[in-house]
Amino acid sequence: MSDKSLIYVAGNPDAYPLEYYDEATGTYQGVIPQLLAQFSQQSQYDVVYYSPQAKDQREHLAKNLQVDLLSGYTQGDDLPGGCTTVRLFHTVSGNGGDVSYYLCATEAAPAALLDELSAYFTALPQETVSGILMETSAPSQSLTGLYGAIGGLALGVVVLLTILLLTIRRYRKLLRLAQQDLECDETTGLGNLDYLQRYYSQFVSDKNRVLYQLIFFYVDTDRLSRLAGGQECAEALRYCAVTLQGYTADTDILAKVSEHGFVLLKLSATPEQTKECISAALQKIRAYPQTCGKPFDIHVSAGVYPLQAADRDLQEMIFNASQTAHSAYQAQEDFRVFSNETQKKIHTEQALRLTVDHALEHHEFKLYIQFYVDAHRHCIVGGEALSRWLHPEKGLLLPNVFVPVLEREGLIYKLDYDCLRSACAFLQKLADQGIQSFFLSCNFSRETFSAADFPQKCMEIMEDYRFPRELLIFELTESLSAKHSSRIRENMQALKAYGVRIALDDFGEGFTSFADLQQYPVDGIKLDKGLIDNITTKNGIAILRAMVQVGHELGLTILAEGVEQEEQALALQQIHCDVIQGFRFYAPMPDSACMGKILEQFTGVPRDLIATP
Repeated sequence: MSDKSLIYVAGNPDAYPLEYYDEATGTYQGVIPQLLAQFSQQSQYDVVYYSPQAKDQREHLAKNLQVDLLSGYTQGDDLPGGCTTVRLFHTVSGNGGDVSYYLCATEAAPAALLDELSAYFTALPQETVSGILMETSAPSQSLTGLYGAIGGLALGVVVLLTILLLTIRRYRKLLRLAQQDLECDETTGLGNLDYLQRYYSQFVSDKNRVLYQLIFFYVDTDRLSRLAGGQECAEALRYCAVTLQGYTADTDILAKVSEHGFVLLKLSATPEQTKECISAALQKIRAYPQTCGKPFDIHVSAGVYPLQAADRDLQEMIFNASQTAHSAYQAQEDFRVFSNETQKKIHTEQALRLTVDHALEHHEFKLYIQFYVDAHRHCIVGGEALSRWLHPEKGLLLPNVFVPVLEREGLIYKLDYDCLRSACAFLQKLADQGIQSFFLSCNFSRETFSAADFPQKCMEIMEDYRFPRELLIFELTESLSAKHSSRIRENMQALKAYGVRIALDDFGEGFTSFADLQQYPVDGIKLDKGLIDNITTKNGIAILRAMVQVGHELGLTILAEGVEQEEQALALQQIHCDVIQGFRFYAPMPDSACMGKILEQFTGVPRDLIATP
């Protein structure tokens, strides 16, 4: 028989992973129970939890002096009267602050116990606490309570209850399977946003919230789709999922919450541990070409949002982390931690989003045009329609400020149609001046172009104008093997029948083949700037020469963008490119300035250059 003094503890049943009631074992589990068990082994006390239950009984037990210790408290909590606190340990929260956890001794506790507890936990290495934090697993759900109810019943009743129990188990299993289907991301097999929401409420509580950091991994899937198509993009995302699972502990939650992003809700004792985890994960993800023998990279960055004690809205936390990841990606950084500067940027973008409709209604989006020139004579033959936001308070905003906001909020289609309307009005003004050989191209996002009513809406806009329809070119940045390709093809055919011409933007960035182009009603291709940057190299000029030759044989007009140097323009001329665009000739200008330039310089470019091949 043990000669140790028996000490009773009243625990907090809902402070995972610090301390929680495990229904499967009918005991308390977590960091604090493990630490108290270690103390018990090295002291004169046997520390046990009093009548473990799923409900919080601490205040009641302390009032009746039925326990010696109360656990699961942090500084600032309301404590029962007559209690004395002993600090167990402290951790560093996600935002760098110090968080302390306490035991409370009731009046029933031996006087010497306080001193021994204080001495033990003061000398406790912080590494011990960190190790237990990372090893603690999620509580499992159990039907233990139902078994206990069966014990004292007659045999016949026991059989009936057993059958009922098995039926309930089978029903719950079916419900779990159905729930898993609803909470599963089809591409990666990970849980989705609903999955994250459910397990977040189970894992995170007021007691441990500040120990978690929400990491958003942003993957540029648009680039992947353009480079390699939808199937290869899905394969790369599965690789990312498997990689991130390797950095997910039992105390963490991993989910794919959007087309572009994974969330890893990670329990970490220090911010440094989180940074080490992110760096290692990013390094492994970026090793995808070498690991899997692929000819393209995965572009990925991360944003970290340390959870605050007052945080309750998971969607807002995800938003903060995703915006931080976007800012890191734009700055070509591995990751960023949410900061006051990030918060200001988010507030600015939210303010812009709220004023989009007002801006469209009051014509704050202005038409800018960047000219195309004939590759041989360098005279103006057309232009590309661009948008600038003349904000009443912030001045002239470039697309890199507002386009990402509109894309994320699903509002980019409004800007696309507004730009089309402005382009049509510009072409009509030229037609009124007798100029009917200047073409204008408009860019459309994949989401806008793939909408079922896209051709109808475009035709409704164009019906208000009388310019020749072949002077309007619709540009699409799209891998033809990516999703929505069948709808995009149907929309292309409808617009072609109406007289509009179609061009593929950024051609050559990915692996779209000329064989694929024969199946689509495309009139031209715009060579990607990356190809133009390499045109002065032996391999670069050879590739472009072959592309131009095959394109001409397919009856396509060849345009080149991003021409900034004279030697690039000369090389494009030598390989018989048709039209070129870039700062070497013209920067984007307001439509009024462009109108004057056209009226001054336009000299009747031959129609065969711009007519449908």
